Amino acid sequence: MLMPSQPRFAILEDHATFHVTWQCHNHDWLLSADWAKDLYYQLLLQFKVRYGVEIYSYCFMDNHPHLSGKLRDLKSFSDFFRVVNSRFAREYNKQMNRRGQVVMGRFKSPQIQTEADLLKVMLYIDLNPKRAGKVRSPKENNYSSFRYYAYGETDPLITPAPPYLALGNTPQERQECYRELIGEILKNDWKEKKSYSTVSFIGNPNWVLKKMAELTEIRREQRRLWWALHKQRFRSRS
Repeated sequence: MLMPSQPRFAILEDHATFHVTWQCHNHDWLLSADWAKDLYYQLLLQFKVRYGVEIYSYCFMDNHPHLSGKLRDLKSFSDFFRVVNSRFAREYNKQMNRRGQVVMGRFKSPQIQTEADLLKVMLYIDLNPKRAGKVRSPKENNYSSFRYYAYGETDPLITPAPPYLALGNTPQERQECYRELIGEILKNDWKEKKSYSTVSFIGNPNWVLKKMAELTEIRREQRRLWWALHKQRFRSRS
């Protein structure tokens, strides 16, 4: 009997803003081919409206994707990624004549506190290919939201993020400002160590500490109940 996993209801809530990522099984490069990235993109596009998920930004690396956005409610959010990821896995295995797991474990979904935090996450996501050495410039990547925000390229997957819309009064002003923000990061510290993939909450440190304390208490209660059930089953077999 496995220990309970980290409860998503203790991390996210209805109408929350999120950052989602997941790893390909065994960290294999299952997203390296363009057709695989296209497939995942089309599945996100096909189901986002049905499940009430807005996608603010995205980037598909060769062994994992990054997405930021806003959810309508927790159940629909979980159903959205269950459907998208399972269909992706099924179609990928069919195309590659393989069997087995494609998505490794549960996807991670930290909650983002404010619009300012969301903008930082969006910049982080769009800079991933550059930081990984995959491209010389983020505009060279065909599978991210960068060209939408920096140059106004059409991208039906994206819902314009509120902090982006606040960058200027016209599309040209917003695009120029976004390019400047990216440029400043690249010029000053494009190899920053901060990662948004291994945390549960993204925001003000005091808010993060408060949310982590709540999460720890929920996990402690889950473990207590798990051990109680485990002991009860052990006694019943004795």
